Amino acid sequence: MSGPNTGDRPGHEMGRRTMLERTAVGGVAVAAGLLGATSVPAAGAQADAGLAHAVTTGRMRRVVSAHDSEGKSFIESDEEVDIGSLWATTSNQLLGPGPDGEPAPRLRPTGASRYYIATIARSPAPMPTLKNRIGFHRTPGVAYVHVLTGEIVYMVDRQEVRLQAGDLVVERGTEHSWRNEGATPVGLLVTVVSGEV
Repeated sequence: MSGPNTGDRPGHEMGRRTMLERTAVGGVAVAAGLLGATSVPAAGAQADAGLAHAVTTGRMRRVVSAHDSEGKSFIESDEEVDIGSLWATTSNQLLGPGPDGEPAPRLRPTGASRYYIATIARSPAPMPTLKNRIGFHRTPGVAYVHVLTGEIVYMVDRQEVRLQAGDLVVERGTEHSWRNEGATPVGLLVTVVSGEV
C-alpha cells in the first residue's frame, strides 16, 4: 500500500510534479463539490470533463491577457499548455512574461494574495459587451482564474473569448469583465497575487 509520501507504486517517492498535479486536481474537485456541481448534472459533467481532459492528457487550455502598445487589453495567447507548467512569475515580472511592446507595469509586490470561489450568475439585461463595458475592472496584480462549471465569456478591451469548465485564464492586471449568457451560475476558482503602484 502506498503511504502519503509514495507514488503510484510502493517504495517509490512521489515526484514534485505528480504531487503538484494531484494537489491542483484535488483542490479543483473539492471546489466544484462545494459549488454543488455534483447536484447539477450538466454543470458537474462539464467540470468533470474539463478536469478529466487535463489529467488524462496533461494539457489545459490557457488564455492569457496582456496590454498592447496603446495600453489596451487583449488576448495575448489562447493555447493548450502542459499542466506542470501553467504560468510563472518572477520578482522582476510580477505579472509574468508579456508580449513585445507591452508597457512595463508599474507594480511592486505587496506579499498579499487571495484564494476564493466566485459564482457568476446569469448576466442581467443589458448584458456586458465590449461596447457598453458593463462591469469592466482591473485586477491589482495577476489573477489565476480556473473555470469550474459551465460556460462564460471573458472580455478585455480589444476582444472576447468563450471559456468552458476546465479552462484557465491568466489575468495580467488588464481591464476585463465577464458575461454569463446561460441560466446556470458559473463557478470560478480564483487566486489573486496582489501588486500596487
